[in-house]
Amino acid sequence: MQASTKVLTAAVAVVAILAGGGLLAWSKLGGENSVTGQLASVEIQEIAWADLIPEDFVQPENPFETMSQEEIDKLMDGSDESNARLEELKDAFFYAPVVEDLDGKRVKIAAYVTPLEFEDQNTASEFLLVPYLGACIHTPPPPANQIVHAMSPIAVEIRSMYEPVWATGTVRTETVESDLATSGYRLDVESVEPYIVQ
Repeated sequence: MQASTKVLTAAVAVVAILAGGGLLAWSKLGGENSVTGQLASVEIQEIAWADLIPEDFVQPENPFETMSQEEIDKLMDGSDESNARLEELKDAFFYAPVVEDLDGKRVKIAAYVTPLEFEDQNTASEFLLVPYLGACIHTPPPPANQIVHAMSPIAVEIRSMYEPVWATGTVRTETVESDLATSGYRLDVESVEPYIVQ
C-alpha cells in the first residue's frame, strides 16, 4: 500500500485493562487512509532484548575486579591523570553498541514500563521500556542498548509498573538522554497492550 498524503481522519483510543489492575493499554483505530492502515501492510517483527545487542559484541569485564587495592587507591587520588583514566575505563565498560539494522523496523517487544513524567496523576506519553522490573528506579539502569525511550502520541494510563506489556512501534537507533537513563533506541509507539505469551 502506498503512503497516503491525506490527513488522518479518525483516531479512537481503545482502553484495555491488564489482569490484576496493571497498565491500561491503547491502540489507534482508523479508516483506509489512516496511519494505522498504512502500517498494517508493514510486517511486525517480534524481538527479544538480546536482539538489541550486536551478535559480535562482548561486554568487557569490570576492570575493578582485577585491580589491587593499591591500584584502585591510585586511580581514585583525584589527579588529572587518574580522572582521565577513570573516564576511559567508564567509557569502555559502559559502551553499548546498537543493532543498526533495526532502524526503521516495525517491532513488538515485551517490556516493563518506567514513566519519565506523568501528564496527570497516572498517564504518560513518554516512558522507558526496560527488560526487568524496577530498572532505572530500584536498580541502576541497564546498558543503553537495553533501554528503549518510548514516545506515544496518545497518553497511556499507568496503574502499575509491576506488570509487563507488549509494546509495538517503529524503532530508531537513536541515543536519547533522560533524567533516569541513557537509551540507545527510541520507539515511536503504535500500541501498548497487555503482555500475553504468544
